Amino acid sequence: MITAAVLLLAACRIEEGPTTAWEGDIQSWGTLREALRDGEDQGRVAVADVAAEGLYAVGALEGLRGEVTIVDGEVWISEGDAVAPVTTRGQPGDARADVQATVLFAADVGEWHEVSVEEPVDPSVFDAFLAEQARAVGLDTTRLFPFIVQGGLSHLSLHVIAGECPIRARMMGADMTSPPFELHSELVEGRLVGFYAPDSAGVLCHMGSQTHTHAVLEQDGGLTGHVETVGLARGATLKLPLP
Repeated sequence: MITAAVLLLAACRIEEGPTTAWEGDIQSWGTLREALRDGEDQGRVAVADVAAEGLYAVGALEGLRGEVTIVDGEVWISEGDAVAPVTTRGQPGDARADVQATVLFAADVGEWHEVSVEEPVDPSVFDAFLAEQARAVGLDTTRLFPFIVQGGLSHLSLHVIAGECPIRARMMGADMTSPPFELHSELVEGRLVGFYAPDSAGVLCHMGSQTHTHAVLEQDGGLTGHVETVGLARGATLKLPLP
């Protein structure tokens, strides 16, 4: 039986050549295992000290009280509240000096290769689609690399952490005392900032995933959050770092 996922990947397939590991500058502070499982959620780095032009990052604030995303140096912070998280944003140099991240993964990217999304990408094949397109432009998909997306995001589910991780709680079958803010949208315009990181469960990715992705949305005053599921609409632009 041929599934929709197989048909989608076949439609996106491009002739592949030799692959090269992306050797850009990647920095990391903390791991998901430390912050979410072991309770070591202390501040490890001042976000303002990291933000710079050309830098892209995803992470969680100290105390797991919110999410942080950096897009080309612009800092987006959404502080967790199950009803209405508070979002702030600032350019390099004017980001809040008091904000610390307990987990942060950052990449300095000078040039991007743009890929037009010609057919909708279902959330079930999002990771596979990234790998397919990365190999097509010569990236080694056994190694970590950053990516960004601009355009229509379909079937988006995200959360803004507020002290406890809902993904880990579901995995453990545990009740939550501080539930996160959650957003579910069939289609919304926005941006994704993420890392494709194979074999990184517990370090950079959650179990069962090969990506750690944040969304940045401009609507209703702005919001950034940790993506649980997302697809791509036709016409969106995927950007991959040049090998």
